[in-house]
Amino acid sequence: MSQNHYVSSTDLWWLNFNKSILKKFETLENTVSIVIQGPLNDRSLKTIPSYLKYGEVIVSCWGNDNLSKLDSYKKDIKIVINNCEYIKSKSVRTNQKNPIILQNYTTLNGLKKASGHFTIKTRSDESYPVLDPLIDMLRKNRDTKDAKTGVYNWHKIITSNIYFRHDKECKFHPSDHLIAGQTKRMKEIFKESYRRCTTNEVSLNPEVLIGKSVIESYFDPILKKWDKAESRRSVELMQKHFEIIRVSNLPKSIWTSSYRKYDPLKGEEDWCHHINDIKKYT
Repeated sequence: MSQNHYVSSTDLWWLNFNKSILKKFETLENTVSIVIQGPLNDRSLKTIPSYLKYGEVIVSCWGNDNLSKLDSYKKDIKIVINNCEYIKSKSVRTNQKNPIILQNYTTLNGLKKASGHFTIKTRSDESYPVLDPLIDMLRKNRDTKDAKTGVYNWHKIITSNIYFRHDKECKFHPSDHLIAGQTKRMKEIFKESYRRCTTNEVSLNPEVLIGKSVIESYFDPILKKWDKAESRRSVELMQKHFEIIRVSNLPKSIWTSSYRKYDPLKGEEDWCHHINDIKKYT
């Protein structure tokens, strides 16, 4: 006699149906989108085959780029073409050669096309072919709770340690080179950062702009109010909202910077390498 002898066929159907739905949800919660934002660059384009192993790839570039560079990838990726001159006209002056709005606009428009549960935002002039350690961190945040509040860590944003500043150097200064989180959360953040670029709320510092947008786009379910980037709580808030992954933990990664003439870089510098160290400064 089978163990389901006293279970009706209707109940068995319902049980199997729920199992099927659960499996689909579990699959969906592991999907990843990768947004490559900024002017087309061979460094990221050559990494597309590696990125496709993790999920969908979205290239959010500019209309004045050499779009023929995308010809061999068109069938495999999503492409967003942005109007550079139009969006520059929307930006409040930031005394930057390239207004801060450019990064936030291309990222936001790329995120709008993302269908994965998680999204990883990369700069077009950088390359991160091995993303497993970062994706493991995203899943861990999804599945774990804060020990003090009991709230799941799904809202946390993971960035690289590239130019992530200690609190005494600069408050609310994460890295903007590699940013990852739940897609819905990422959309909220960059919608807010883009909005600030069109108002007097914009910061002269692109990283601080994103840092404050991360914090102030989050409604705390315990406090029942929106978080506020208060300087006196800067360490606490950064630890609440951010995790850091070291570039040294991402094999074969290449990062770059205008300060280094956009040369390919692989080493680490005197940045904040772990969010628990943000209060330290030597």
